[in-house]
Amino acid sequence: MTSVTVTLPDGSTRSVEVGTSVRDVAVGVSPRLAKAALVGVVDDRLVDLSYPITADARVRILTADSPEALPVYRHSTAHLLAAAVTRLYPGTQCGIGPALEDGFYYDFVVEKPFVPEDLEKIEVEMRRLAQADEAFERQAWPRDEALRFFGEHGEPLKVQLIEEKTAGQAEVSCYTIKDRDTFVDFCLGPHVPSTGRLKAFKLTATSSAYWKGDAKNQPMQRVYGTAFFSDKDLQAHLVRLEEAKKRDHRKVGRDLGLFMFHPWAPGAAFWLHKGTVLYHGLAEYMRGVLYPAGYDEVKTPILFDKALWETSGHWQHYRQNMFVLEGDEGEAMALKAMNCPGHMLVFGSQVRSYRDLPLRLHEQTALHRNEASGVLGGLTRVRQFAQDDAHCFVTQEQIGAEVVRLLGLI
Repeated sequence: MTSVTVTLPDGSTRSVEVGTSVRDVAVGVSPRLAKAALVGVVDDRLVDLSYPITADARVRILTADSPEALPVYRHSTAHLLAAAVTRLYPGTQCGIGPALEDGFYYDFVVEKPFVPEDLEKIEVEMRRLAQADEAFERQAWPRDEALRFFGEHGEPLKVQLIEEKTAGQAEVSCYTIKDRDTFVDFCLGPHVPSTGRLKAFKLTATSSAYWKGDAKNQPMQRVYGTAFFSDKDLQAHLVRLEEAKKRDHRKVGRDLGLFMFHPWAPGAAFWLHKGTVLYHGLAEYMRGVLYPAGYDEVKTPILFDKALWETSGHWQHYRQNMFVLEGDEGEAMALKAMNCPGHMLVFGSQVRSYRDLPLRLHEQTALHRNEASGVLGGLTRVRQFAQDDAHCFVTQEQIGAEVVRLLGLI
């Protein structure tokens, strides 16, 4: 049979038969490495251990000692989560389940939102599946067959993903987890060899989400989790999360009587007395920085006619994120979501000489953005906020010096 050359990280080479899997390469290096192997890298591409080598290649075997393997481990845990949810809640539609910097999530369409008791039940099922040590088996399906399968099994979002991500391809990558029944997911991979490798994980939260992050799309339930190679690392991370909760600005703000929120004003903070004093103190501090630096404070209206937003381009490209109102005579208006157009009107309100430049305008008035309810969170993602905003009007020759000056101010 035809052979190919595999180059290992230490520079050594091995001649193997065409189609030899990455797992078999690991076995050839040492049984210990093969037992610890989680995923492979072939010519800088992450692959499953079952991946067949069909040409000369550089091959690395990743274990739990390899940071590169952790995102694969977490993504595999997200698939374990999806398998558990679909078993416990028949009729669930699956979205996507990527790895994150410190964990993973998976989006689902379910009849009713998940509650903490659901997470406990899901986690128990995940551990049962992990103990069963079922293989993550990659299968190459004909594209038409994959579309038909997911369509017949009530997974329209998977059908949409396949249509978008595999246009022009003859085959589609799917992964199965076989247990009491078979869980099938469209995924490009790679994954760890089996569910038994997934030992240290924890579901941490749920939230509302939208398909592809667009509020016009299907509402979904997002389940967050985290996973580590060892229980020690997992427990240390969970301790850090608990400590972070104690320092969460939403809790601190409530405990100190700084601000509050109410469901009748979603995404808009009520500044209580202490918070208002602090707020004004910060505003005055910024004025103390900006006034000596040559910035002129202005206040522009918070409501503008549609014509301004059409002129600036925001109406065409940002309208869905603005609060649009209708006047008595049917004219369309919008609350300002940014200060830029208003400052342009201020600059253009009179004839300017080059001697007037640089002209630096700054403003602290309220802005409003129509953020989706599912992404609102404390003071970090809101619908009403004040932005200490500035625009500098300069000649072309002044640009460089102004940038340096601005960086010095920061």
